[in-house]
Amino acid sequence: MNIDFRDCLVTYSNHGISFSYPDIWELTEEQDGDDVLLTVTCNATCFWVVRLIPACPPPPQVVDSCVDAFEQEYEDLEIETPDASLAEMPACARDLQFFCVELMNSVGLRSVRTSDFTVLVWWQGTHHELGDFQQMLDHMTESLRLDSLLD
Repeated sequence: MNIDFRDCLVTYSNHGISFSYPDIWELTEEQDGDDVLLTVTCNATCFWVVRLIPACPPPPQVVDSCVDAFEQEYEDLEIETPDASLAEMPACARDLQFFCVELMNSVGLRSVRTSDFTVLVWWQGTHHELGDFQQMLDHMTESLRLDSLLD
């Protein structure tokens, strides 16, 4: 019997954002300087992160910085530039693939900027995990809302 993930969703709402995630996944919140990091995990290697950056850097700068870090770590990195949205706004986006410990890994990066902060969403998992979890990661990304845009 398969459980539909939509039957176990809860809503996170704080720091000017909201999103839904499965109540059986773990949510952690931490500060990194002025930035807020919210991490949702279902196991040790598959995760979804939203980073709120009050300094408001341009989304391409945020995404390119992430891509640069992956390029320094993985020489076989494949990069795609999909059309994407985040919080119902056009987003700067990259999809990455690389091998680590003989496993194919995929990463999604999405970023938008408001007058309050720049938002970066980053999900990552191995190819076999994403067969089970990609739909949930996509749902969390698509459910993200920014309070400042709802006023």
